[in-house]
Amino acid sequence: MSDPIHPPMPQLTDASDAASSFARASELRSQGRLEAATTAMREFAHRHAGDPDAMFDCAKFIRECGRHAQAAEVCEQQLWAGQRSPRLFALAGSIAHELGRFDEARAHYLAALRTGVNINEWFVLQALANTTRYTDVGHPDFALFETHLRDPALTARARASILFAFGKACDDIGDHARAAGLLREANALARSTIAWARGDWDRFVADQLRVRAPQVPGKAESDCIPVFIVGMVRSGTTLVADRLGRDPAVRNRGEMPFIGYLAGQLATHGLAADPQALAEARRIYLAHLRQDDAPATWYVDKHPLNFRYLGQIASLFPQARIIHCRRNRRDNALSIWSQLFGHMDNDYAYDFDDIAAFGAGCDRLMEHWRQRMVLPIHTVDYEQMVEQPERTMAGLRAFLGLPGEVGEQEASKPVSREYAISSASMWQARQPVYRRSVARWRLYAPFVPELAEKFADADG
Repeated sequence: MSDPIHPPMPQLTDASDAASSFARASELRSQGRLEAATTAMREFAHRHAGDPDAMFDCAKFIRECGRHAQAAEVCEQQLWAGQRSPRLFALAGSIAHELGRFDEARAHYLAALRTGVNINEWFVLQALANTTRYTDVGHPDFALFETHLRDPALTARARASILFAFGKACDDIGDHARAAGLLREANALARSTIAWARGDWDRFVADQLRVRAPQVPGKAESDCIPVFIVGMVRSGTTLVADRLGRDPAVRNRGEMPFIGYLAGQLATHGLAADPQALAEARRIYLAHLRQDDAPATWYVDKHPLNFRYLGQIASLFPQARIIHCRRNRRDNALSIWSQLFGHMDNDYAYDFDDIAAFGAGCDRLMEHWRQRMVLPIHTVDYEQMVEQPERTMAGLRAFLGLPGEVGEQEASKPVSREYAISSASMWQARQPVYRRSVARWRLYAPFVPELAEKFADADG
């Protein structure tokens, strides 16, 4: 380990070496060879230790390959060597956060703030709030939120991120009135930065309802079984995926972005039913699903919004299994409304009318797929999962055909810290299964009347 008091002089990264190294690693990644891509970047990091910009790019690349522990090592080596880069601290915090190393993540986030990280680019305060459960208004983070909210240079989205963080902190300590006010302001700001159109969503749903899903199962062209976990965001998809991923016969790949992209490409070019195009799309997806680590039989893709493309999934993977996660719609809406999302797919999340419209579209599509599609669909209710985790997991395992059984202790224990979680549920999924999110909307009913008014068909 380098001496942090007398760090080595930074090395200038050879531009041609950097370009060729990243090009080679990117090519490997595009083939689904993520272990090989990571190895290539680790070799590059070894050659160019001391260049904070190169090491930032290297660690970021490795993280994007899903090799978070190795990305963390690259960051830590630079930080121990005296590279006090604010964005390196922020990246190291994010990686540690996704690995469930919450104390370590907090330390890096606070260091990023101390060294002047650009909070219009790095929403460090929102991330900081999601590393702990607050118990006291005297916690120093409360003062941090208030101080930074007075910064006139904040963009609307950055200000919204801090308001979401502050709202979460107030929720933790039971100040639901103040939390509701902060969240209402945060959502208004977030919505001012996006342009989600309900009409576009309605047209998309109508188009998908016209998709003729295969009625006769085709022959499976792969010895692996893709498992798609779908539903509204914040409905328990991460929880289910993580519990399944503990089985040695299962690989949990997290939220993969490929199905939406491939379905879009096939639709745009009029190739949704073309055998040759389907074969190529299948090859691309399976390469990224299998990757180049230890093989398995069941592979989990828990991108919840893949419910939009189940017709295309049926034509690509006749051996696939679908797990549909549901949650009390009022609790689900409140959870969505309490979160700033990073991807435009969730731009409906900042207005209750939009959330209701998106949920209605989800319900219509899932009912359509159940009636018209040959792929088996198993439904998991969030409330049942937290009340009866052992029974719920037993039903899931039987549906998938997984060997063996899972006991109550195994079904309820936290996720391993060696596994990275990148979704908005990264904190919750690492806690033992708990009930406090069930009927949580009732705590907000006096302050957020929209929950009762716009989701009247919900129970609980």
